[in-house]
Formats: sequence, structure tokens, C-alpha cells
Amino acid sequence: MASILRQLLFFCIIIFPLSSCRQSARNQSHLQIAQDDKEWMEKFWHDLLFKEGGAYTLWGSKPITEIAVYHYSEEEMAEFIRQLPEEELENCYTDKQYDFPENWKRWETACVNFPFKRHLLFKSHYSEDNKISYIYFVNVIKTALLLQDNYDLFRKEVGFDFQPLEVVLEIPNKSSDFWEKLETSKNSFLIWGLLFGYGKQNASLFNWKYQSLNKPSEDFVQRIYNKPSNPSPKGQTNLSVNNFLLPSFISFTEDDETVYNYQSEREKIRRIYKNKDLLKITLEKLTLDD
Repeated sequence: MASILRQLLFFCIIIFPLSSCRQSARNQSHLQIAQDDKEWMEKFWHDLLFKEGGAYTLWGSKPITEIAVYHYSEEEMAEFIRQLPEEELENCYTDKQYDFPENWKRWETACVNFPFKRHLLFKSHYSEDNKISYIYFVNVIKTALLLQDNYDLFRKEVGFDFQPLEVVLEIPNKSSDFWEKLETSKNSFLIWGLLFGYGKQNASLFNWKYQSLNKPSEDFVQRIYNKPSNPSPKGQTNLSVNNFLLPSFISFTEDDETVYNYQSEREKIRRIYKNKDLLKITLEKLTLDD
């Protein structure tokens, strides 16, 4: 439930236990892709990177990308959208070519041939009504360093000492005490705002905004300047390497360093993929040593 609230309060993108693609290294001949697989695999990575923001976890500073995979019928999805508040509808889009769930199933079978070096990609859990499942794309090193840099904060939340790299590598494990405690933390918006790369200031203020505060504090927080990092036209669907959004979060300052950083990373990512084979560049980045 906490994950659903994070999705709806931090951002709203209407598009999406346990199988990790960490395997021992193999000969690079595994990068040879059967012709029949190229079309769906390129669509899968296109959606993950540019519709869901995973490009910032692959090439940029975003430690973790959370992808909500929707399991609604067309009628149920229409009703779901109809019930969203107007301010969330402004940042929502629908995709009539939504085939991410089917392509994820294909990837779960194919991923054993593509051993990742520095990333994890796995399906975690379902919402209470089984209508939404969650996939996580994790930059292992950046997430471990974030935990190290904010060690005291995370130590206080979980209540025990931990080794940052070790706990990141156990994130796909449903029985992980570390990640279970973070999932149920009363400071969930702060913790996951940091992990999703929204910046400490934005995560902290957002956490205060939606916590139960005394009246003067609540009034003060509600008056603070804030806006979406990434306002997008309602109904936008033509997202691509040339036209993809910044990570979506609430920014609490006009000159937001986190927003500027992602804008710079977006330009870098565009240059990386310009006139290149998307699938080849992506899989080489994931499977080859830097």
C-alpha cells in the first residue's frame, strides 16, 4: 500500500515474486539476439528507459527506478483514470500500445542470456487487489553509495547496523529485514524519495508535507513554493529517446539542482543514443564492464 501511495503522490504515469537477472558472466556471444526477439526486446527496453525513466538509472544518477505495471482491463483502466484528482491527471498519459506486461514475461525468460554487471532488474510485489505489480531497476553502486552517504538516517529507520552493498544486493529478497522495514517506515516518502533520486531537500519537504504536523508547521509547509519537476501535456504518448521526460517528483525550489542535474543527464543520454542501435547500446552497457 505504501508503494501505491508513493506512486500516486509523487507522480502519476499510467503505463506499469521474485526473479533477478544477476547471473555469472558468460562469453559475450550471448549478445547475439535472435531476429524473432529483436522487435519485442527493443520495445521492452524503449519503454523501460524512456517511458518509465530507467535511462536515468542506466546512464545517470537515479539509484532506483520503480515501474508500476497495470493489470486492468480497458474498462477498469478508464474508471481508474476517471477517479484520479485533476492535478494528477495533468501528469498522466495513456498508451494504446501498452504491451509492457507481455514483454516483461518474455524478458524473464530471456534475461539469463544477458548477465548484468552493475544493475538489478526484478519483479517485486503486487498491490492488495493484484491490479498493479512493481518492477525495480536498480543501479547497485549508486544505491549503495546513497545508503553510505545517508547511513545514520537509514540506520535509524531500520534499527540495526548494515553494510550498504550487501543490503542492496539483497533487495530482490522478499524476506530481507532491511527492505521490509524501509517499506513500512513512517518516513516512507523521505526514504524512498532519496532512493528514487528526488534529492534530499525535495524528499524531506515532501515527507513533512504529508506527515501529521502541528498546525503552525503544517501551515508553513503548505505555503512553500512547489511544482512538478516535469509538467507534461495531458495525454502525451510519443515518448522516445528524442522526447522523454525528467523523473517525476515535486520540486520545492525554483532553482532546483536536482532538476538541473536530470536535464543535463537527459542531454547526455540523447547524445549516447543518437543514430545508434538502441538495443545494442543498452545491452552492452548492462553486460560489459565499464
